[in-house]
Amino acid sequence: MTTYAYLGPQGTFAEAALRALPDAAHASWSPYATVSETLEAVRAGVCSTAVVPLENSVRGVVPATLDELASGGTGLHIAAEIEIPVTFALMARPGTTLDEVRRVRSHPHAHGQCRGWLSARLPQAQVLLSTSTAGAAREVGESPQPGDAAIAAPVAAERYGLTVLASGIGERADAVTRFVALRSAGPAPAPTGRDRSSFLLPAEEAGARTIAEILGAFSEQGVGPTWVQSWPSGNRLGSYHFFVDIDGHIEDDDVGEVVMALHRKGIAARFLGSYLRAGAGPRARVPAPRRGEEGGLSAECWLEALRSGGGVVAA
Repeated sequence: MTTYAYLGPQGTFAEAALRALPDAAHASWSPYATVSETLEAVRAGVCSTAVVPLENSVRGVVPATLDELASGGTGLHIAAEIEIPVTFALMARPGTTLDEVRRVRSHPHAHGQCRGWLSARLPQAQVLLSTSTAGAAREVGESPQPGDAAIAAPVAAERYGLTVLASGIGERADAVTRFVALRSAGPAPAPTGRDRSSFLLPAEEAGARTIAEILGAFSEQGVGPTWVQSWPSGNRLGSYHFFVDIDGHIEDDDVGEVVMALHRKGIAARFLGSYLRAGAGPRARVPAPRRGEEGGLSAECWLEALRSGGGVVAA
């Protein structure tokens, strides 16, 4: 039976994302306090799949998740993505009124999306950051101090015995968070024609290249990245990893050509998974890839290393 780890505690948007997965109803779930602990549950074999946030349409990427994916020792592949609409409510212990709120707890992304409302309605309130929105709600429910409130998903109020003081306080009603489900690295699921593939270009390989040169490897094959994100390697100023998403499966012909184009430029591409795109329609197929240059490995050999879960296509 599938066992899921998710960024907890109960009542987070990560739990809502987990519920949207096809086999979630027949699986066991365990919440964890941080992204790192959630992914470690899979690496340690305690759970088979981890669900964590990757990016928000308003506030951008989730640093803890990108840090984990950028680590060379994660040994995890993305198996699914889920997009969850995000709405926020201000909640407090029963009996608390809005004008009594002195401290507001929430996750940094949630606070960022509700900053305008807080500035207008609670300008004097102290903001305290938590590891998750549901964690903030739980802290308020357990706090003996009067005047504490949390910004969280409305469902968290019911779960932790709080009263909603205000609803829909986010700056964007159409805000969405993209979550990913990660499993131990292994062969990608079969292509569906509606897939996305994710890659990491490590700083030691990509650092000496210009963005134009990296993107050129994609444009040469007529493939446009759907998401490009630079992320500091931590080694020195100006040293960046690059995360790249493209529509297509690792077994699709043009995706294979992109991998080979990067190889020809001497850039290693670490495969992070091929998976069904959230809410996507079908994708057209393209002709078969060319073979490698004489004396080099063929495209089939390079792709086999990725499909088998080896993870890195090296120059």
